[in-house]
Amino acid sequence: MASVAEHLAQARHNEAFLESLDLRTTPYLDWAVTIIFYAALHYIRGLLSRHQVTNISTYGDMDKAFDRLTLLRQNPSIHTDYRQLKDDSRAARYNMWSPAYGDIVDFRDGELRRIREFVLAHVAR
Repeated sequence: MASVAEHLAQARHNEAFLESLDLRTTPYLDWAVTIIFYAALHYIRGLLSRHQVTNISTYGDMDKAFDRLTLLRQNPSIHTDYRQLKDDSRAARYNMWSPAYGDIVDFRDGELRRIREFVLAHVAR
């Protein structure tokens, strides 16, 4: 399994990729929501790894991990943000949903920011 540092590095890598896109003009906003989701996923997996929750191989395992870690159970808004990004990413990938620029900005500055800040505040403890 990947380490805390590796998951956090991958999350930052995904965010750097997102920053390389001109969100106002790119025709790939469907991919932008997916990039945001995978950044969030790696932040959360980094937190889980920090707490030795590493046996995650499916999205179902990931969903169950929110119940396994007390810190996440006590902060249900993190799971809500994760599910929002997961569902919207899936809608873009499989249901041809085309997010608007404003949606992407909201996901980046809302759900992803909240997840990032929460994880970074707790991985060093």
